[in-house]
Amino acid sequence: MLMRVALRQTAYLSVSRARAGAVHIPLAELGARTHELPPPHKAIRLVCDSLEAYSALGWLHAQGRQARLVTISDVVGGDFDAPSARYRLWEPNEWLSAVLTSLPSAASSNADTAPLLGKTGEALDLGCGSGREAVYLADQGWHVIAVDRLPEALERGRDLQRRYAPHSPPIAWICADLEKPDWRPEGSFDLITLFYFYSRALVQQACAWLKPNGSLLVEAFTTEHRARYGKPASDQRVVHPGELPNLLPASLRVIHYSEAWRTNGRHTARLWAAHL
Repeated sequence: MLMRVALRQTAYLSVSRARAGAVHIPLAELGARTHELPPPHKAIRLVCDSLEAYSALGWLHAQGRQARLVTISDVVGGDFDAPSARYRLWEPNEWLSAVLTSLPSAASSNADTAPLLGKTGEALDLGCGSGREAVYLADQGWHVIAVDRLPEALERGRDLQRRYAPHSPPIAWICADLEKPDWRPEGSFDLITLFYFYSRALVQQACAWLKPNGSLLVEAFTTEHRARYGKPASDQRVVHPGELPNLLPASLRVIHYSEAWRTNGRHTARLWAAHL
């Protein structure tokens, strides 16, 4: 029986060779594997152990990424596990991470209001994109169905799981148009996520796909974000002030809701609701 090794976060990237504490992405593959990089507002520490590192540094800066060169000793001297440990540069949705690992005690003070803390089960990731949230959940033991309408996004997700969570429960990657009114998943779920693909109808439909005690997590752009950046252009893709909780049926209780500027520079609405 294989022992699963936790997938750890790192800031170190090596383009020349694999080494403990760093993620190895060959220079020639960087352009095709940008979904494996951290969010643009997070700095990358590029291991300077070859001329390729200088080329990678220039490429990353040209892409608007924050990156700087570090020596091998910076990595070797870090708090890293054995070479067999697994690391990632990419990050799942910040709201998902907060709910699963470090939500303030307001949710955890009562077991009845914290249905996700320390739990795994069946998860549905709607509008999964390149699959970072799906792979993050699977790595923690969740059984995930990930849905997106773009086949190329799903292929990146499959590749992400092969590279970073090969021993996790298999993820079902489903290509489907989530806005078709007749689409629905098979079964019901302990957790449903919907990040940056806001659809009022889909939010309401998702509530019916939850198991008893199941949780719904949503993050979406707001009208304030659009006022500053002009995106999303469609009114169907942005949350109006205070709107999101009002879409929920009476059977769901809002555990947390906020609208604010986030550390990634986006103004979003974040919702955690559950059947309680």
